[in-house]
Amino acid sequence: MKFLPFGLAALIAAPAAASDWQLDAEASAIDIVTEAFGREVTGSFSNFEADIRLDPSDLANARIEGRVEVESGDTGNPQYNSEMIGADGLDAEDHPLALFTSTDVSPASDCAEGDGDCYRADGTLNLRGTEQPAALLFRLTVSGDRAVADGELDIAREDFGIGSGNWGNSAQTVRVRLHIEASR
Repeated sequence: MKFLPFGLAALIAAPAAASDWQLDAEASAIDIVTEAFGREVTGSFSNFEADIRLDPSDLANARIEGRVEVESGDTGNPQYNSEMIGADGLDAEDHPLALFTSTDVSPASDCAEGDGDCYRADGTLNLRGTEQPAALLFRLTVSGDRAVADGELDIAREDFGIGSGNWGNSAQTVRVRLHIEASR
């Protein structure tokens, strides 16, 4: 089962209404990019889910809730993985889920280049039990009963108490990249 994290995910709800979407977990992805010791570090989360109510013609009723199982994070480097999900990192043992809940979804103009219309989901991100305001910018394309969204969310790890003194300047900012596919 895939859980959707820090942003765009929210498609497993009650009976599907016209604006409720079912996440296609196999076609979706959550990736991260940061820098450690002067080198780019990439990774992904394999377990996430989302509840998404989003109709571009009715944004007042839009709601995005994403959940990511932090223990599913993988950078391809066992030492980085241990730090990322360990007690000084995301603390998977005491805080197994990263949660994003939108409070407002609105049209935007500052998305990365790509296909589809640009939107901004403002909301709350909860990491390690700490809540902070967060903004997810994403492009959305809807074709019939299929939707594709690509978005990004930047996280300043220290805002969530992530990283101990030995982390130094490593992974100061983590960019979360979402590719979400869904159907209704």
